Amino acid sequence: MSWNSVSMSEAEEEGALFLVSTPIGNLSDLSKRAIEALETADLIACEDTRRTGQLLNLIGVESKKLIRVDDHTEFKKKSKIVEKIRSGYTVVLVSDAGTPGISDPGEELVRAVIENGFNVSVIPGASSVLAALVVSGMSTKRWVMEGFIPRKGKEREEILKEITVEERTVILFESPKRLPATLKDLRQHLGDERLVAVVRELTKLHEEVWRGSLKNATEHYKSPPKGEVVIVIEGSDHKTTISDENISILLRESRGLGLSARDASDQASRQLGVSKRRAYKLYTDLD
Repeated sequence: MSWNSVSMSEAEEEGALFLVSTPIGNLSDLSKRAIEALETADLIACEDTRRTGQLLNLIGVESKKLIRVDDHTEFKKKSKIVEKIRSGYTVVLVSDAGTPGISDPGEELVRAVIENGFNVSVIPGASSVLAALVVSGMSTKRWVMEGFIPRKGKEREEILKEITVEERTVILFESPKRLPATLKDLRQHLGDERLVAVVRELTKLHEEVWRGSLKNATEHYKSPPKGEVVIVIEGSDHKTTISDENISILLRESRGLGLSARDASDQASRQLGVSKRRAYKLYTDLD
């Protein structure tokens, strides 16, 4: 398995996959390297051929073969793309906006290309995750990306509980339609005073960064806004009084029942209200 990077000129000889970031709103954010990659690609894998076709027209790139790779087709198309790379193709992967693979298709394809011994390189650029984080005013030292959380049910409840005790800054994606409900759920679990930034329409004409408490956020966003939304949540300063020893006792019991480190730490987090990260580390330190 090869993890080496490759240049565009080298790719012309041996075939490779390039992950290319596209603008999240402002076309001027498309880099020269990204344009070069799109111009020289033998094949462009994209979420939506119409949207990518529009982007190519805007930058003057014509007559490119496009293949649709979205959430529903990635598993089926990855083998076909690997074979194209095997035959010497330079393949570019793009999402509709931002960096492919981040809450967008790409992860499975990247893994398949690597497992077949071919090169994968990235041409970095726009990312709504990093843009929202740095503009939020929250701590950037330690953070975690949760993406879109489940819309309802037990799994949503469990993730909200985890966010409650998460000490790192948390980043969520949400649709404008569901934003009011999600802010209400966050307020219910995290309390009125936890700080949040709602970042909307990044890099676009009507870009907005709203900052304040969850209480004020629910009052401000009583109805759905327009545009794409990223939510940045202040990390918890909750310091649990439960000792490492007491957590380890529960973890040993879980291990004795055959639970893995991940499952045992999940259970400890739910039962004791501690972070999964802390429980996981204690599990690996047992004995």
